[in-house]
Order: sequence, then structure tokens, then C-alpha cells
Amino acid sequence: MSAPPIIYEDNHLLIVQKPPGRLAQPDGSARPDLLTWAGDYLARNKPGRAFVGLVHRLDRAVGGVMALAKTSKAAARLSREFRERRIRKLYLALVTGSPPGPRGRLGQILVRDGDMTRPAGPGEAGAEAVLTWRLARRIGPLSLLEVDLETGFKHQIRAQLSALGLPVAGDARYRSPLAGPGPAIGLWASSLTLTHPTRRREMTFTAEPADLWPWSLVG
Repeated sequence: MSAPPIIYEDNHLLIVQKPPGRLAQPDGSARPDLLTWAGDYLARNKPGRAFVGLVHRLDRAVGGVMALAKTSKAAARLSREFRERRIRKLYLALVTGSPPGPRGRLGQILVRDGDMTRPAGPGEAGAEAVLTWRLARRIGPLSLLEVDLETGFKHQIRAQLSALGLPVAGDARYRSPLAGPGPAIGLWASSLTLTHPTRRREMTFTAEPADLWPWSLVG
């Protein structure tokens, strides 16, 4: 498995650029995943069994900034940051259609339905999901949005934008009319801001979209 680009590394953190098409963690198949790669990578540079902690996930078709913990202390503190919504996650979303304005906020109750996420129906229990978006530019029939993800629910951005009538490019699961030739969809984790688990200072890590479809349409 090819090594993903390393954005930052110290004694407690390993920040990488996850390639689209790569799993975040093993799923029982033979497909390569980032967690296994990180364990092997760290073991080569440390005697004995290396610790690696998965503190958040990106969908398989989504690329971008992803943080891994190299110590149990870092894993615990970062996991708490995510639970308490103190980590800022910014995404780029390339969607089909035109948004209803230059910016907006989406707040819904979401539920899992099989392998899909959807807005909850009347009286249906679910979890709160909140994001804000801003129109960055129009590209023919597509729109590039900057998304600030305030909560963390599986497929949240994909489901909420699809419900707004703006499916992510190439995302057939959420009714995108635009099919793609490769592993990526038009969703990219562009920035992650966290408090370092031991230095206690805020750090921001960024990554530009990979040069493959559909990001090659942006120019």
C-alpha cells in the first residue's frame, strides 16, 4: 500500500492526507486501510508494538486531513475534543446544482437507515446534525461550497446537502446525477483545527484536494 502524504508528526500526533478510496480502518475485507498502514509505519521506527489511535473517521470516498494519535494520552484527549465539539472541521464540497443563497446553515435530526443517512421523520428519534456552508464559486452546473461541520454524524454532509437538493458530485448513494470514473467523490476534508494534546496550543492542518476527478473539474 502506498504511503499517504504526512502533513505533520511529533511524539503524540500523526497527521496525514487520506487518499480517496482508502478505508480509515479495517472492515473485514482485504482492502487497504489507513489505520493498518499507520501501525506498520510507526512499528518500523519504534521497537515493540507501536500504539496508534483512531480518533475520527473519513468516509472511504473522501480524502483530506486526518489525525491519528501515537499515544494513549493523545488518543484520550483528542477523542474528548471531538466529543465536546472543540475541534473545527472544514470541508470542500463540489455539488450539483445551485444553492439557495451565498451561505446558509443546516440543522436537522438525522438517522441511519441501512447504509444510508437521512433526515428523521415525524416522531423518529435520531441525533442532532449541524453544519454551515458558504458558496465559494460556480463551475458550470456545479457549485463549490465551503462547509464548516459543527457535529459528527456518519455521512452527515452527504445526506444534508442531498436533502437540500445539492448532491455531492459522484455520490451515487445520495442521488448524484454525475457519475465518476474513480474512487473519489466531491467531498474533501480541507482543514482540521485542534488543541495539541500535550502542548495545549491550537494547531491547524490543511490539505489541497487531490488532482483527480471530480477535483480536476475545479481547475
